[in-house]
Amino acid sequence: MILLDTNVLSEMMRPEPAPAVIEWLNETDSGSLYLCSITIGEIEYGLHAMPDGRRRDDLSERFDTFVSQAFALRVLSYDDAAALHYGRIMAARRSEGRPLSAPDGQIAAIARLHGMRVATRNASDFTGTGVELINPWDTGGSA
Repeated sequence: MILLDTNVLSEMMRPEPAPAVIEWLNETDSGSLYLCSITIGEIEYGLHAMPDGRRRDDLSERFDTFVSQAFALRVLSYDDAAALHYGRIMAARRSEGRPLSAPDGQIAAIARLHGMRVATRNASDFTGTGVELINPWDTGGSA
């Protein structure tokens, strides 16, 4: 199972996603791909930080449809079990002098709880969190 980081989901929503990401998606079982509530929140924040208008409305509608159709029943929530992992991850990264943003810590915690890999372009955000990484932009696939 693979948990998609926000940058992967954003790339999937682009009019012309990076060819390497398309190739990776085509080679990966779509049923093994998951989102989490944190990623959805980050995308929603980005959309609603945009100026009001047709572009924002179109992107927001497209995102809602995409999530409900492509990821039906494959969205994981941040819960009390994930929170335990989050606390440990955040403390470990801080003690290493490499603090982590709250959203990235929550994504890592959800992945660690469920034994998932994280697909991301930002390997440094997740290094040392106890999750295996995949970089869809890298033709080798690993981060």
